[in-house]
Amino acid sequence: MAVLLVITGMAANAEDGQKVVSKVQKVTVFLNGAQVTRTAMVTINPGTTDLVFSDISPEVDAQSLQVHADGAFTILSVRHELNYLSGQFKSKQVQDLEAMQKELQDKINLQNNLLSIYQTEEGTLMRNQFVKAENQTLDVLKLKEALDFQTQRLTSIREKELAINNQIAELNNQIQKYYSQINEINERQSATTSNIIVTVSSKTALQAPFSLSYIIRSAGWYPSYDIRAKNVKSPLNISYNANVSQKSGEEWKNVRLSLSTGNLTTSSNKPELYPFYLNFPSKVVAGGSGSGSLAEVVVTRPTAYQVDKKEGTLPVEVTREERQTNFEFTIENPYTVQTDGKVCMVEINQVEVKATFQYYVAPKINTDVFLTAKVTDWNKYNFLSGRANLFFEGTYIGVSHINTQAVNDTLNLSLGVDKGIIVKRILQKDLSEKQTFGSNRKETRDWRIEVKNRKNQPVNLIVEDQVPVSQNSSIDVEVQETSGAKPDALTGKVVWNFLLNSQDEKKVQLKYLVKYPKNQSVIVE
Repeated sequence: MAVLLVITGMAANAEDGQKVVSKVQKVTVFLNGAQVTRTAMVTINPGTTDLVFSDISPEVDAQSLQVHADGAFTILSVRHELNYLSGQFKSKQVQDLEAMQKELQDKINLQNNLLSIYQTEEGTLMRNQFVKAENQTLDVLKLKEALDFQTQRLTSIREKELAINNQIAELNNQIQKYYSQINEINERQSATTSNIIVTVSSKTALQAPFSLSYIIRSAGWYPSYDIRAKNVKSPLNISYNANVSQKSGEEWKNVRLSLSTGNLTTSSNKPELYPFYLNFPSKVVAGGSGSGSLAEVVVTRPTAYQVDKKEGTLPVEVTREERQTNFEFTIENPYTVQTDGKVCMVEINQVEVKATFQYYVAPKINTDVFLTAKVTDWNKYNFLSGRANLFFEGTYIGVSHINTQAVNDTLNLSLGVDKGIIVKRILQKDLSEKQTFGSNRKETRDWRIEVKNRKNQPVNLIVEDQVPVSQNSSIDVEVQETSGAKPDALTGKVVWNFLLNSQDEKKVQLKYLVKYPKNQSVIVE
């Protein structure tokens, strides 16, 4: 009863005020959270009036609430309260589902009417099977014809009734799926709304534009990319996309979106440095602050609604917070973002960037040839780390990831496997036998790597392999042939870099000998 009285009292306060219909005009979406801006033109009467802006998300962060107004009146107070008695509006998705549900119910009603007609006809046939006048003799031929007709007609009616019942069952099954979908959506949405009540005082009747902004938490965006390479001679085309979603209970319909790389979960207060005192530790005297005790200084900062008055209005105290530096993208075209949590893709930017293309293969691991692209000076595009869909020569080739956490100025992208370059790594078996000399054993490995460019254009290819590196003085490695490449002393990596024209072939050789004690076992490849 106490809770009901509180709720009723809150609703009564809102009912006493002047209802104001506002519209979501602009939304700044952060990586986590969003700032919603609503606008309305309000008629203000002389005296003191409570302006009730209703149908607001229940997730409003009250301390983030800002009110902007213009006119010769005074804003006396601003407060936010939940409205438990007013159900939230139905989202467009729920409205569409309910409309389709009604269409199915209309079909069911039509089928039930047809079923009723067939059942009436069936009853009539059953009642008139053996009707004849008392003074008439039974005509067997006519009776047979009547019974055949009734049998045929009843059979047809039963078949139609069965078909109708099956169709009704299927329609009911579809309706149940709509019920489940609607219930799932409604469960994700809060059953309450909220009101923002602005109390104003005016000496005259006037009209004034109002703008309300506030923070909600159940919204955000994350980046994704579409990267297209026409060929290795053309620049990369990168589409920078934002995946926006929200479950605030408000529908953002045809609103202006701004996308910020800021994060509301991070404190927006600038850091403060306080004196760093050094002293020898001593015991803390409970309840006292005498000499020698350690004291903790707690700094409190007042919070308040931010009420900003434009020039021409009466002055009101303003409290502001300094925001940390971030990037913000303003989207020119309006977007609609439903409140069901589903992603709405928004294109942030589309750029063409110069890239250095390089083919790469490590045939010891995989004979597939990968195309890579290096992009320099990528920082000016304000990319964030995210998933990237890759397209090469008009074909979707897979998914990669843009990692912008690296501190260097080059962005490395893997554009997937190119089947137009064939690579083989062949072991020359006649030289792979083990040989024993005295107390040592020698093993030779001789690899031939064959590359063919089947593409109709030249390619720049890096081929990497390796020779083993000994970490034991009893194991000796002798590099005998590398086709001109010099192995790295620390890693044993061997790199060949060459240009292959269309339909050209290239062969390189990697040969080494490993000597180790014959009573030991060593893996030499």
